[in-house]
Parts: sequence; C-alpha cells; structure tokens
Amino acid sequence: MSIINHVRRHFGGKIAAAAMAVALIAGAALPASAATTQTATGTGSASASVPITGTINATTISVTIPNSVAYTINPDANTFTAPALAVTNNTVVPVTVGVQSLTADSSGTFADKLPTDETWSTLDASDSAKYVALGISATSTGWSTGYNSSTDWAAAHAPVTIGSLPSGATGNLALAANFGRAFTASKAPTGSIVFSVCLS
Repeated sequence: MSIINHVRRHFGGKIAAAAMAVALIAGAALPASAATTQTATGTGSASASVPITGTINATTISVTIPNSVAYTINPDANTFTAPALAVTNNTVVPVTVGVQSLTADSSGTFADKLPTDETWSTLDASDSAKYVALGISATSTGWSTGYNSSTDWAAAHAPVTIGSLPSGATGNLALAANFGRAFTASKAPTGSIVFSVCLS
C-alpha cells in the first residue's frame, strides 16, 4: 500500500468531516439576507400588502447677497449715496426675505436715531458726531406683489419681513439716512445688516 493511499484511508474521512464542520460554521456566521419578495396564495383569490417607503430631501435655500455695502455722507451737499443691495433667489421655489437686525454703527460712536428725533439740519458739531438715522427699504424691482415698502429704521428695529422673491428673481433694497451737517473730521461708522431667508 502506498503512503498516499495509507493517508487517504486513515485520514480522508476525518479531513472531509473537518471540512464539513468548517463550512457549517462559516454558513452560520453569515447573516441571513432579507427577503425581497413575498408569495401571495389563496383559493379563488389572493392578496398581499406591500409597504411603500419614500425619501424626500429638504429643499436647499440659496440666495446671493452682497458681501458688504458702503455709503457716503456729504454734509456740504447734504447728500447720502449708497448702492442698491441686490438679493437674488437661486432657490427652485419662492423665498421670503426679511431683515433680522440693522445697526448703523456697531462701535457705538453713533447712536441710532429715528428721522423725527432730531432737527438734523441744525445739529451742532457735537451732536452731528453722535447721531445718525439709518434705514432700509425694498424697491419695486423683483419682489412679488404685496412686499413691504416701508422703511425699517435701525433705531426702532424689530425683525421685519420684506417680502417674497420668486425663483430666479432679484429684488433690490435701498439704504436711507438722516444726519447732521457739522463734522469737524471724517468719520467711518461700521454697521451691519442681518438678513433672514425662509421658504415662502
């Protein structure tokens, strides 16, 4: 009897049994796959209930607004100039735009006032350097019918809704100001506008 036949005769059964055991253990370790179908049975008719599970993604709000805006007050000419603030709705549906906060000067050098608080043309140098009335309002361009055309003044500001902006539309906002005319030196107040945007 050859050595190979001897090994097969004496160890072949044990090797086969060991291989079967390993296969059973490996099979037990694999998770059972979830059933992807069902069988409806019955006599004459049959029915089956199939659950429907959906996924709805949230709409992405995308609005383009300026990084900054600068204005110029010329007391000699009694003029206030500032570019329009363009708000573009890139969202696939209309959005509602509002002003969350408005501040004329965050440093505190100027105090926010209402236009009716002072007689601006007669302010002396001391008061001209302390008081300013800054406001913002929507122009007619771009906004849906019914937008808020009132001027929102920083001194009396509360969160306010400007209006609805259709998808793809650009709405403009304009700054306005009242100020004194007696400045002994140039000033550089730094304020801020915080916009709010939500789906209409």
